[in-house]
Amino acid sequence: MALKTYRLTDELTRREFDSYCIIPSYIGAEEASVKAEYFGEVYDSPVMISTLSGLDNVSLSKAAVMTNTLDWNGVMPVETGLAILETGVPTILSSKPLADLDRILEMIRLYAEHGAKGFVMDADFIFDNTTGYYRNHEKFGQMGRKTADDLKAMVNASSLPIIIKGILGVPDALACREAGVKGIVVSHHMGVMETAVPPLRMIPLIRQAVGDDMYIFADCGIRSGCDVFKALALGADGALVGRPLVEAFAKGPEAAAEILNRYTNELRYYMSITGSCDIQHINREAVMKL
Repeated sequence: MALKTYRLTDELTRREFDSYCIIPSYIGAEEASVKAEYFGEVYDSPVMISTLSGLDNVSLSKAAVMTNTLDWNGVMPVETGLAILETGVPTILSSKPLADLDRILEMIRLYAEHGAKGFVMDADFIFDNTTGYYRNHEKFGQMGRKTADDLKAMVNASSLPIIIKGILGVPDALACREAGVKGIVVSHHMGVMETAVPPLRMIPLIRQAVGDDMYIFADCGIRSGCDVFKALALGADGALVGRPLVEAFAKGPEAAAEILNRYTNELRYYMSITGSCDIQHINREAVMKL
């Protein structure tokens, strides 16, 4: 069954991006570096593939190789995840919020042993948005409640950085930080909630609350390097691109890599014209809310 999404949520997300304007600062500006560091390793760009499930992730990971970016993956059979890791691609693997916590912990340990760079769980997939009950997905299985203690168990299962996707509120972000989670993805999962708050609206509030204790990744609505710049200027550490890559991937990983490279070049332009010499020195005064 296709996931039910709401067009209005997408429209609100787009409106939020468009409500910010860029203020250039040319005097003394220089070519910007867009290299980004995540979990101790440096990559060529903060523009990355989002957690896309139901695709040929082995092939899609080639786009990450072509762009030297951290490869995020949607849910897939464990064997497929291990196959991607065997290629040497720096990879973050994922799970839905399964009711069976032990199964999640087993995946974390296995992926850690085989060199994964992180493990992400979709917190926003717990409930069926057509019934309100715990989701029982024909492909992914039975979902269940996730507590702060569950997050701590995930963190303590291995040395693998744990990331929680689907965070939209400050209380959840603080709970993740308290549990030792290393990163969060601020996302509404392509609009599964009607009138969900735009992730871009929440990023500065969440950053203010958690400080620099965890990575914050922007998701949903990223359609250009300008969008990425706005997310970084408001407090994100990186941006995940979803739908544009799904459409491009139909033509192959090269087409997906082309979009990632285009967004990266656009980002470099906006960083350069705002005096943002690198990701660590984004000019946060360069965006103004209309």
